[in-house]
Amino acid sequence: MLTNEQMKAGRFAKLAKGRKLMNRINACWNVGGFVRIGTATRYTDLKAKHSDLVFMGKSGSLYMKRGKSTDCLDFCSFAFSA
Repeated sequence: MLTNEQMKAGRFAKLAKGRKLMNRINACWNVGGFVRIGTATRYTDLKAKHSDLVFMGKSGSLYMKRGKSTDCLDFCSFAFSA
């Protein structure tokens, strides 16, 4: 059995960050706003009707469906407009 000292510090930090970001995205959509997801070359505006495209993985990373594949949103910027 592991003791508290043997556990990795911040091992659930990524999961908590992903949940917090997903909650903020859903809150923005609930008030009728949109979320702008930006990369180095382009940005995408997502409204509430696109809510089925964004989901969170087991590790806390956010993903967006693109056709039959998915894109990881770990290193993207997020802007919220309500």
